[in-house]
Amino acid sequence: MATERDNIGARGPESDWTGKGIFRRWKRFYEQETSGKALTRLEFTEHIAYLLFLKLDHERAQRTGMFASQPIAPADSWPSLVLASGEDLHRALTGLMAELGKPNPQDPRRGIASVVFQDSRPWNVDRMAELGRLIIEEFDSYRWSDVRRDELGAAFSLLIADCRDDIRTKRETGQFLTPPDLLKVIVKALALTPQDRVIDAAVGVGTSLIAAHREMAAHGGRVDAAAIAGADIDVQMCRLATMNVLLNTGRQFHDVPPILRADSLKAKERAVRRHERDVAATVAICNPPFKSNVEANTEQRDDFWAQNAALPANFLQHLAITLPQRARAAVFVPDGVLFQGGAAATIRKALLKNCNVHTLLRLPTGMFHDTGSKTNILFFTKSVPRPTGEPATDELWVYDIRDRHHTNTENPLTEDDFAEFLEAYRPGEEGLSGRTESPRFKRYDRDAVRRILDSSRAGLDLKAHLADTDDDFGNPRDIAQSIVDHLGDAQRSFQVVLDSLS
Repeated sequence: MATERDNIGARGPESDWTGKGIFRRWKRFYEQETSGKALTRLEFTEHIAYLLFLKLDHERAQRTGMFASQPIAPADSWPSLVLASGEDLHRALTGLMAELGKPNPQDPRRGIASVVFQDSRPWNVDRMAELGRLIIEEFDSYRWSDVRRDELGAAFSLLIADCRDDIRTKRETGQFLTPPDLLKVIVKALALTPQDRVIDAAVGVGTSLIAAHREMAAHGGRVDAAAIAGADIDVQMCRLATMNVLLNTGRQFHDVPPILRADSLKAKERAVRRHERDVAATVAICNPPFKSNVEANTEQRDDFWAQNAALPANFLQHLAITLPQRARAAVFVPDGVLFQGGAAATIRKALLKNCNVHTLLRLPTGMFHDTGSKTNILFFTKSVPRPTGEPATDELWVYDIRDRHHTNTENPLTEDDFAEFLEAYRPGEEGLSGRTESPRFKRYDRDAVRRILDSSRAGLDLKAHLADTDDDFGNPRDIAQSIVDHLGDAQRSFQVVLDSLS
């Protein structure tokens, strides 16, 4: 029988919950009620996503009248989990995950569920007592559909951020978290509007798409569900990113999936393919893996300007080639992509010729926790070929804040740190044409760009007027950790060679 709270308008105390408060509850449960050594924070966060999806789906199906909706999960899935325990709970959740995780072309409403539950597995059977307490004490006892969606999204984003160290250890796919405040700066620089269609070919946990959606919504009016889309090769990141985007953008659980599991570099097609009815992307934001010892599968990429390039260089050329004309892009690249020879040099030359590479932002060292990477962002626009054959890049501006030191823990980046950059990047209503030089902002004019193209290296490791200042090489502890990590990677690579010789 429906209760008063089942009707719209009869809201409970959950409507006053805050994102930080919800996050603290979840974190406290993980630290006090689970065997932390047996469960990583990432495994715990995944199960928060599964339970949230199932509980919200169940609550919406219980509404009456015009507010009721057909459940995505099989009927009575949630009550069955609440009543089960031990091996029965493990068996029930395993079966439910397997059913929801399978793509079902006959039921397009399950598209998002197939990504959230793809290849998912419950905790080990000996952890079912902890999972049962999580289900009953933290989820079944409350009406989660009464929680404001923005607060629920904030809580889930905080939970993902708390998994930073677990995500960093996923070295096989090169995952790390991009600072949200930096993404706010990027979407402002790209001047997003509700009419844009934004993609990320290495989406990670989806923070770039969330930042893009918020910037588009800030202009007023409705933001279409197809306005953002992403892909990632890591199935775990796809699961987390999908739930992160759902909760932070208000997207419906039965919509077309915003995230797809895919190797973006493998196929010769659009940067991110959403569905048959989608429109071409107008903007790309991408922070690809900075792995130098991972070979991408590019056998089908006869459209690439260069083969055998490093992973971040491959993402750069993939986007520059597959984006439609006049699309804007912001792509993160390590220093090596700017100065290395061979394939990287070929890609730089082709990029300058085929795209208007108008801005290089040189970021502080150490801003990506424990990576030791010196990072940059290349801003460019896919150009229409010029009848004269002249390169698309007329001038390139370099903004340098490398002399400042930031990490995600000790001295995190804030949006205010980039206020001067945004003012210089898009001065008033004049757009890119009104730019003026400053100690941090240097213009390389047409003649300078031609000299770069005429050189064998076509190097883009360019300086601003801060060239005489000392480089910030980062925190010594971070550098030492990075050395240890690279030595470990090298040892594993040599072991593979040794085993093959044996």
